[in-house]
Amino acid sequence: MLGIRRREFITVLGGAMLARPGLSRSQSPAGAGKRPVIGILALNASENENGLVTAFLDALAKLGYIDGKTATIVSLYADGDQRLLPMLAGNLARLKPDVIMADSTSTVRAVNGATSDIPIVGLMAYPVEQGLIASFSHPGGNVTGIAIDVEDMDSKVLGLGMELVPGAKNMGLLVDPDSAATPLSRSAFEAAANKRGIGFHAAEAHLPDELDHAIHLLADAGAEFVCIALSGMFTLNMRHIAQTALDLRLPTITASLVAEKASGVLLGYGIDYRENYQSAAIFIDKILRGAKPTDLPVEFPTKLKMVINMKTAKAIGFTIPTTLLAVADEVIE
Repeated sequence: MLGIRRREFITVLGGAMLARPGLSRSQSPAGAGKRPVIGILALNASENENGLVTAFLDALAKLGYIDGKTATIVSLYADGDQRLLPMLAGNLARLKPDVIMADSTSTVRAVNGATSDIPIVGLMAYPVEQGLIASFSHPGGNVTGIAIDVEDMDSKVLGLGMELVPGAKNMGLLVDPDSAATPLSRSAFEAAANKRGIGFHAAEAHLPDELDHAIHLLADAGAEFVCIALSGMFTLNMRHIAQTALDLRLPTITASLVAEKASGVLLGYGIDYRENYQSAAIFIDKILRGAKPTDLPVEFPTKLKMVINMKTAKAIGFTIPTTLLAVADEVIE
């Protein structure tokens, strides 16, 4: 597999494009008489560092798409830097793969901006509101895939924060303004806070070196717990975010379960990303066998998990309500 970081892409792009005409001799699982080319645009780290991409590749292999044998897989990684996505998406689109998997709302938007012809299988939040699809049942264009949020997810996460800190008067929201889903997510959190009569404070961090300042701003504003909005950059830096909040004795909640065990976040609640990556492989297979994205309804997550980190709770001297412990899917001791 051509697993390429942004700094490596320029040196291999020409070779990959020249190589593609000769890649059509192996029989594909779709029976098309050629080896399909599958593109991946991942917001975060490479397959060597990202178990989710590995899960996706394993699922493809089980369906018969083995890199170098029955498929050619070209993957680009932004290392969490959202600003590089348009360039990477454009480079990937110029390779003219048969289908592209985009692993976040931001990567879907970037690839969709680079091509209206190549089928895109994406993991997306708010896809209808952002104009990525016409509707969940009839996407209507070259984009389909899996929704990475559920209805009222932001409100559910806020509600868990209020259960976690009974009587809280103020919440904090850490947001990455470069993340595609941020405007809608921020508005949803603010509306949910207003409805519940709790003070809302948001702080932005574009880059990792802005995280400490943003978290301190939330603490200074009186936030009694901090919700961490979805962001690829945040996922890569979740351990640092959690440690900074821990130093300030601030409970943290995230809707991302990508790195909850290692990160030190107090409470994680969200979808099973591994299952969604595996589902994306099934979409890829259907498209390579002739299905069109517009005819493939967007699927919704089937699993939601709650993970509570008792190590973090003890470190900040925090007592987890028994009502939450009773319903947690996993408790990290």
